[in-house]
Amino acid sequence: MNFTGWMQAVFFFVIVALITRPLGLYMAHVFEGGRTWLTPVFAPVERAFYRICRIDPAKEMSAGYYLFATLAFSFIGLIYLYVLLRTQKWLPLNPQHFDNLSADNAWNVAVSFMTNTNWQFYSGESTMGYLSQMAGLAWHNFVSGAVGIAIAIAVIRGVTRTDKNTVGNFWVDVTRATLYVLLPISVVGCLLLVSQGMPQNFHAYQDVVSIEGFKQTITGGPMASQEVIKELGTNGGGFVNANSAAPNENPTPFSNLLEMLLIFAIGAGLTYTYGRYARDQRQGWALFVAMALLFAA
Repeated sequence: MNFTGWMQAVFFFVIVALITRPLGLYMAHVFEGGRTWLTPVFAPVERAFYRICRIDPAKEMSAGYYLFATLAFSFIGLIYLYVLLRTQKWLPLNPQHFDNLSADNAWNVAVSFMTNTNWQFYSGESTMGYLSQMAGLAWHNFVSGAVGIAIAIAVIRGVTRTDKNTVGNFWVDVTRATLYVLLPISVVGCLLLVSQGMPQNFHAYQDVVSIEGFKQTITGGPMASQEVIKELGTNGGGFVNANSAAPNENPTPFSNLLEMLLIFAIGAGLTYTYGRYARDQRQGWALFVAMALLFAA
């Protein structure tokens, strides 16, 4: 690596370090039920969700019940995505008229996205309709990311609490992770990616003739909205097979920097959140340094 490459790497790590404290502090406030600048916007939505689903946000769970709620929620999401992929041929927003996925392929995709395991065996641009991409895969990018954050917060509570034998409320943690963390960052990130030229539409693919005289199909669709949560939730399974190596999923150097920052943001911020829960910020920074050294190695 030349000098410019090293400076780019240092610049990236400096930005990650700078966003760690404010994001970690913000998440600590969110999951402890504190008031944030987004509370006036999302608190009514949060309360309405609890009323509709008959959830008592003040009732905490044991570790075992928290695990049961996690598995139950994930299983429902698994079945939902499986059914969606098995029926996409008859659903709207499929301008390329892609066929239903076979039983084994639909199950493979559903398990992969439910577990956030970053496994993609198919080419999204030639397999998935827009509804499958948005309401299936991007939705799972949100909920699997929220589940991961919720579990991290539950583990932090379990390690740092000395006066309780509970680890929080799974439904509250997932709701807050989605509304207060993932959704606002995704909206801003999506707008930034669209500003860089990333597609965000419902048009059918465009057949064009390149300057070399070859026919080429240009992929469209709601790409930016899925790309941002794919990176923020550290999910695999891009809109197209090449993921961010494809020019329409990563059109400019700025979009590349933004996508890399999105991948690191939540994990880095959670180290500071841990320090807040432990009431010893040195422990949080120790985790941050350990993670940074492992990555650099």
